[in-house]
Amino acid sequence: MAKIMQMVCAVLIGTAIAGLTGCDNSEKVTVKAVPAAPVLTVGGSVSGLPGSGLILQLNGANDLAVSANGKFNFPKALVKGSAYSVTVKASPSSPIKQTCTVGQGSGNIAGAPVNNVAITCVTNSYAVGGTVSGLSGKGLVLQLNGANDQAIASNGKFIFPGIRLPDGSDYSVAIKTTPARQKCIIKPINGAFDTDTLNIVSVNCSKKGHRK
Repeated sequence: MAKIMQMVCAVLIGTAIAGLTGCDNSEKVTVKAVPAAPVLTVGGSVSGLPGSGLILQLNGANDLAVSANGKFNFPKALVKGSAYSVTVKASPSSPIKQTCTVGQGSGNIAGAPVNNVAITCVTNSYAVGGTVSGLSGKGLVLQLNGANDQAIASNGKFIFPGIRLPDGSDYSVAIKTTPARQKCIIKPINGAFDTDTLNIVSVNCSKKGHRK
């Protein structure tokens, strides 16, 4: 009985081995390729920029310096459905000072990159003025750039009304007429009354024949 069992076992083992050796090595397993996840970035375009100094941020970080008009793109990829916000960290400063605003700068990123953020830059402009001292009486008239007459009636600060000069532009303030029996001298000043007004000249008047 033991010999019969040994023979049966031998037959079964042989059959199993034969089954393994009978496999067709030419059979292939097909694996479907998984498409790569889309790169979801945020970008747009810049207009009105003449120089450097503009720095944009994405979600309060990821600084991106932009030095020319045209398209821009933050290198950082975002996860689908995440919020994005583009802001101006620093405005252009060279060769002129500008203020840049952001249009369509926030939202939630869908299944495609964002490419419609609009950055628009405009040149800062300033009111122009100065100070007058030693004035007595009427008759002092100043001019800005050969026109824009401004009559000055008292000492203190003055501003040419209704006139704003772009940053970086040339200007010239001159004395058109002086008060009777007075002499007025104009001197340039490099300063500002505030962030909106340039204090560019100082006009000092004195009586004729009296040095001051």
